[in-house]
Amino acid sequence: MPSDLQRLDSILADTEKLIQLAQEGEWDVVVKLEKARDTDIQHLFETPPEIEAAVLAESIQLVLDKNKILTQFLLSQRDSLRMEMSQAGHAHKAINAYLTTG
Repeated sequence: MPSDLQRLDSILADTEKLIQLAQEGEWDVVVKLEKARDTDIQHLFETPPEIEAAVLAESIQLVLDKNKILTQFLLSQRDSLRMEMSQAGHAHKAINAYLTTG
């Protein structure tokens, strides 16, 4: 069983990996890794972690800061998908109009 510090290090590494994967557009992997990271975070705090308070606080702040970056990637991806769906909807309407008038 990993120590609390090892689990925290894994959470920090996964957080960095999530940003890298988001930059690369690997959204399926992002979702899977995010679920695994959430589970690790829950396990870390099932009991008070045996980590120096200053180290824990700094690490939590780092994860929060990185999550803000990740959120920006997610919002950007969401907006891109909305635009693609809108364009597909317009194309579908144009095709239907063409087919009904022809």
